[in-house]
Amino acid sequence: MRASPSPGLGRGALVVHPGALGDVLLALPALAHLGRLAPDLRRVLAVSPRLAALLDGSPYAEETVDLDRLGLHRLFTMEGDPAVVDRLAAHDPIVSWLGAGDPAYRGHLAALGPRLGRRVVIARATPAPLSGRHASWHLLDTLAPLGPSPEALPPVRITAGAGEQAWAAGWLEDRGLPPAGVLILHPGAGSAAKIWPDFAALARRLAGAGRPVVVVTGPADAAVAARLVAEAAVPEARIARDLSLRQLAALFERAAVVVGSDSGLSHLAAVVGCAVVALFGPTDPRTWAPIGPRVTVLAGAGPGAADPWRGLTPDRVERVVLDAAPGRAAVVTPGDGGSGR
Repeated sequence: MRASPSPGLGRGALVVHPGALGDVLLALPALAHLGRLAPDLRRVLAVSPRLAALLDGSPYAEETVDLDRLGLHRLFTMEGDPAVVDRLAAHDPIVSWLGAGDPAYRGHLAALGPRLGRRVVIARATPAPLSGRHASWHLLDTLAPLGPSPEALPPVRITAGAGEQAWAAGWLEDRGLPPAGVLILHPGAGSAAKIWPDFAALARRLAGAGRPVVVVTGPADAAVAARLVAEAAVPEARIARDLSLRQLAALFERAAVVVGSDSGLSHLAAVVGCAVVALFGPTDPRTWAPIGPRVTVLAGAGPGAADPWRGLTPDRVERVVLDAAPGRAAVVTPGDGGSGR
């Protein structure tokens, strides 16, 4: 049942999120909730251009804009920029998960409330450290001034377009791989510390079990990819390099399981809906676990440990990956208290 629309939500909303892929995907439940608060509300999402290409016209944003083109950096001075403020004032409500800690920025946006009657929410994009609150619930919490929070995390889903689906089918066929059921490894992350160190050993084990393995990498993952070729004998042709996010979504739709660390692509695979095994070491899955219907989180010793990956052995991961066939993965849905397990 939809929440009743709150007063003042009749005009198009502007939502500003400065985060990378994983952070923005964890905001999708909040964007879905914003749409439920006022079904006729047009949501404009300001994010980086790469993410805009993925989310434009999705169920979570009727329109996307390049965050840098808004000129919000001009509001981090006491003088501000009246032209920027006027552009923002065309929206109601304004939700900024940017600038919560800057008095000048907050002041320029907050003044739109008493001056023009705009509803303005300015909040952190991430939970407070050590809060134990899941990031998706934190972002939902920030929308409380606009209407009642949902009792459960709104489900979210990203689907690939027909063109990308045809591309993925062709990519697999060209490599002699089945049209569905491959195991996809993503051995990268935004920070080297978040990369599980045993992806090569896992790739060898899965290949030895007769499972078709594909590796997806980004621009910063060249060294990791080279290690998989050298140490795990992953054929070069089965390494998918520098794909667009829409192409990755299409490839993930055809996967039996996607295995990744705490990375944006693990979050993308989760919201695509395929089975995901997410490996956590120095970061806390209670806050950062991917959201999706078929996500299994495996954690090592965790943040603060001398070896945060301790206990997360290739044998343990392999068993879970081979068990995580469609329909059999452990479900991770962050609860009201922020649990990510």
